[in-house]
Amino acid sequence: MLSPQSLTEMLSAIGRSEDARDLAESEAHGLFGDVLDGRIPALELGVLLASLRWKHESADELTGFSRALNERVPVLELPPHLPRMVVIPSYARAGRAPNLMPLLALMLSRLDVPVLVHGLCGRKAMPGSIDVLERLGHPPCPSLRDAVETLHAGRCAVVPTELLNPSLDSLIRLRERTGHRNTAHVVAKLLDPAPLHSLRVICVADTQLLSRLHDMFLRTPERALLMRAPDDDSFADPMRRPRIELFERMSARTLFEAENGALPLIHPLPPAADIDGTAACIRDMLDAQRAIPQPVLNQLAACLFGSGAARDLTHAKATVSLGLARSAH
Repeated sequence: MLSPQSLTEMLSAIGRSEDARDLAESEAHGLFGDVLDGRIPALELGVLLASLRWKHESADELTGFSRALNERVPVLELPPHLPRMVVIPSYARAGRAPNLMPLLALMLSRLDVPVLVHGLCGRKAMPGSIDVLERLGHPPCPSLRDAVETLHAGRCAVVPTELLNPSLDSLIRLRERTGHRNTAHVVAKLLDPAPLHSLRVICVADTQLLSRLHDMFLRTPERALLMRAPDDDSFADPMRRPRIELFERMSARTLFEAENGALPLIHPLPPAADIDGTAACIRDMLDAQRAIPQPVLNQLAACLFGSGAARDLTHAKATVSLGLARSAH
């Protein structure tokens, strides 16, 4: 627990405009732990969130914040014979492209990979991929026990942030009062309920944040996929594949290079804000009645390899092709 003097010194350090100092990882860890434990007074919390938004989080700070969060997230156990759990955050609002993240999650589940999607649910949460998943027959789990049973049954588990960490849920919901995002939106992407037994899928729109996350993952042993996404949600741009990198044991490997030109789509996608239209579109793709964009298939292959469901990337691509062939019959 930080002393009032230490808190004041940290707030002063990160709130100096162009002269702001980045916190060391240990400082960031202690500070965000106090935030999540409710030990930061409301006024100081507001100053902290505003200062971090102005300064932007460094790789060290993201590492410390992530460590503090995941120390306060319940661990979900799965049978050892299963691949790593693919953990997919979903916190973006409707953007330019229809949200095909539920398509990725359900395709992985069909290929026997445990998938956990987490995001805001209920309490005036903005419509998004959680709503699409619900229309596709995957409502939010009412409890962590139900989430584990869902995963054991081979289905995609949709888990409200509130079940994983209520304080994080509250921090993210401050957007409705302040009108803008805060550090919690970034840290939520790093939530990990199966440390060292998961593959986190991290997608961001901001290239500078992408660079800082790249540096952060080079300092941690956990496994993650990192890529740029059009609307900050966890699916590849259906028109143009981003660079997809796999991180593990403090090293990075490029699985797919970025494409330069936009790909033609055989069928136009529904408007981004059309939840029912997006659900219908994904249902047609899952039933092989509509072509799946190649960048999403590449992301699926990257997830299969990263989760350990495929022995190498070639095997992963073949598994994707075989899975599509089976669904067409």
